[in-house]
Amino acid sequence: MKNKKKPLIYALLQSGLISGVCVFLLGIALVPESKASDVTFSEEERELIKNINDYRDKNNLKTLEISEELSRAAKAMAEDMGKNPTTLNHEHKDSLGRLPAERASLFGYDDGVGENLAAGYSTVDKVFKAWKASAEHKDNLLDSDFKVMGVAFYKTNNNYKWYWVNMFGTKAHSSDLLSENDYGMMKKVKVVVTGSTGLALKKAKVTVFSEKMKKLDSGKTNTKGRANFSVEPQDNVYIRAVFAGHKHYTKKVNLKDSSTVNVKIWLEQA
Repeated sequence: MKNKKKPLIYALLQSGLISGVCVFLLGIALVPESKASDVTFSEEERELIKNINDYRDKNNLKTLEISEELSRAAKAMAEDMGKNPTTLNHEHKDSLGRLPAERASLFGYDDGVGENLAAGYSTVDKVFKAWKASAEHKDNLLDSDFKVMGVAFYKTNNNYKWYWVNMFGTKAHSSDLLSENDYGMMKKVKVVVTGSTGLALKKAKVTVFSEKMKKLDSGKTNTKGRANFSVEPQDNVYIRAVFAGHKHYTKKVNLKDSSTVNVKIWLEQA
């Protein structure tokens, strides 16, 4: 807190039921959200999950499953820190003075917990590097007692701007675990739209649908006829391209075996 220009990283101290944590606070009460399988993860959060489990795997440790309850608790804490940056402290208390185990319990997780917190790091690589360089945080990342985790990233326009939370739990509850499709790395879909002559079509509308034809994302092509999208991991998507004076076209694209897929669509004149 002495120099708000520099990133902060708060040491996690373990004690008792591994309730050690970093401190950041909320300007509002941490109220549990209704229990439902609708937790969503940003690209940053998905990348952080992958980095943590890759790191554990390289150190011959079991990877951690993702807990919905701990993820909800982490998201609430991240928002708390972002909305109340002046209350950040080293005691792992939230803005209402509650420790990690108390906060996790609000969201249904009553077993032993641990927590890594950080503020001021703009990317996953930066915050993960800082955690690995800190003995206390590294201990959490490589603790064999932990079986599950939850992560959260919250961005604001004030103070430290970027807030990170990584909660760990000592027991996995089958009813609480999320599917890898919910937190796996996003698939990159790079689309090029041209006319029948091969010339790029600027401002063509491109929409990405799931196999059940649920809209996932949409946008318009740039001057080179290109549009890029990030979608949650799944086997197949449908890409539809529409341009004035041309017949629209929908193409099925397989995503199963690639992290990035290049798609070319050409449209006939109407």
